[in-house]
Parts: sequence; structure tokens; C-alpha cells
Amino acid sequence: MNSQRRLLYLIFAFSGFSGLIYESIWTHYLKLFLGHAAYAQTLVLAIFMGGMALGSWLCSKYSGKWNNLLLGYALAEGIIGVLALVFHPVFEAVTNFSYVSIMPLLGSPLTVTVYKWMLSALLILPQSILLGMTFPLMSAAIIRLFPANPGSSLAMLYFTNSLGAAVGVLVSGFVLIAWAGLPGTMLTAGLINIVLALLVWLLAKTPSINVPTASAMEQGASDQKGSSQYRLLLLVALLTGASSFMYEIGWIRMLNMVLGSSTHAFEIMLSAFILGLAFGSLWIKRRIDGIGETLQFLGVVQVAMGLMALATLVLYGHSFEA
Repeated sequence: MNSQRRLLYLIFAFSGFSGLIYESIWTHYLKLFLGHAAYAQTLVLAIFMGGMALGSWLCSKYSGKWNNLLLGYALAEGIIGVLALVFHPVFEAVTNFSYVSIMPLLGSPLTVTVYKWMLSALLILPQSILLGMTFPLMSAAIIRLFPANPGSSLAMLYFTNSLGAAVGVLVSGFVLIAWAGLPGTMLTAGLINIVLALLVWLLAKTPSINVPTASAMEQGASDQKGSSQYRLLLLVALLTGASSFMYEIGWIRMLNMVLGSSTHAFEIMLSAFILGLAFGSLWIKRRIDGIGETLQFLGVVQVAMGLMALATLVLYGHSFEA
């Protein structure tokens, strides 16, 4: 693995680190406004993943026409960082204005609740969309630059990003908040993104790393987008994502009762969940390009995932005694 490729993996690990700081910190901010940690956690999960989905969709529509995807990635990281730097003052300004000037005029508790949820969603949606653009931009850029063994490259990207994210949520919840408070933690994540943006921008300007055209594999994948098998796989991905986040919400509630703290239950669940994603990616990295029947293998993985999720119910019953 050459040095440029290793550097891109390292950059993406730090991108995951900062991204999960945001997810953790947003729940702390929004529970102050919404009045309940469980509501804030559910909203942040929904908007974070929904925004990431929208960002990925935007990339799928337009990134194939972009010559230098690393420049696009650097731009996304830079804007994420700038938005993080201004998040705290913006949050204070809009929530104070809402308490003083908007909510007294709304009339009913239901209208106030709807307003608070909509405003909370708008505060984190732009950053979530940009975070969703980072993986498709980085993955497509690496596939263009290093077209051999694309499955291994994607798995390694997912591993490094997820590993950074798993560490980020723990550092945020157990170290940075105590050390720097919510504004300082948000500032730290924003500065990380800005530094990453500058690094990638410099890399993108290096002649040896600039690949101006889409790869044949990307063009071939584009030709398959209308096929029934492609649509079926998208449906599988949709349902897998839905079930995964049902697990997340359920596990948060279960851990609440064991740990007695909704905040730390959220952070521990997120870290364990994402660490599992990381090591799943690492395990498949050496195998994915050699798997013959990938669809059959995917089916086996889905069944195993369901059985292991059911097994957590048995283990959970013993966790109180432990």
C-alpha cells in the first residue's frame, strides 16, 4: 500500500472521529432545547442518517461528472468544519430568540413541540448532508486512483472511518466534554475537519494523484442502475438500514435500564455498534474480492445478523446480575 493511499485512509479515520463527535454533542445540545434526552437521541439519529443518505444520493447524481473528487471532498470537509465553529453561537441565538419571540405566539403545546423538533432538525441537517457526501466522494476517488481490488479498498475505507468514529464518540462523551465543555468539543471537531480539508486540498493539487475521468467500473455500475437486480439490492440495503437503527434505538433503551444514564447508554451503544461495523469491514476486506457468489454470502450474513440480534435478548436478561 503506497504512502498516498495510507494517508487517505488516515484522513478518513479522523473524519469519522470528528463526525461522531458531532452526533454525540448534538444530542447534548438538543436535549436542552427539546427537554428530553431520549427525544434528542432519536431525532439526532434520524436526521444524522437521513442527512447522510441525502448527501450520498446527491453524490450519486452528480459526482460522476466531477473531474477531481478529492477537491469535492476537501470542500465538504471544510464547510463541515466552518459550520461546527459557528454552531454554538447560532444555537444560542436561535433558541433564545425562539423562547422570547416565537414560542409565546404559537398558542398550543403541540405547535410548540412541532416547532422545536423542526428547528432542531434544521440546526443539524446541513452538516449531516455534507457528512453523507464524504464517504462516496472519498471511496470513488480511491477507486479511480487505485482501481485494483475495489472491494478491499472500500472495506478498508469503511474500517478506518468506523474505527475513528467509535473512538470519537467515546472521547467526546468521556473526555472532551469534561475537559472543554460543549462549545470546546464542537470547536475541536470543527478544527479537525478544517485541517483535513487543507490536507486533502493539497493532495488533490498533486499532479500524481489527480485522475480526471471516471473509472470504467464506475461507468459500468452506472449502466446497471436500471436493472431489476440493482433495484432489489437497493431495497435490501434500505431494509437493512431500517432494521439496524431499530436495533440502535432498542439497545439504547435497554442499556438505559442497566446503566441508569441515558447519555452514556447512547455513547456506549454508538461506540460498540460502530466498532462492530469497523471490524466487520476489516474481516471482509481480505475476502470480498475472492467471494464468488456475493449475493448468497449477503443472505447468510443477514440471517446470522438476525440470529445474533435475537441472542442479545437472552444475554440482556443476565446483564442486571452482572
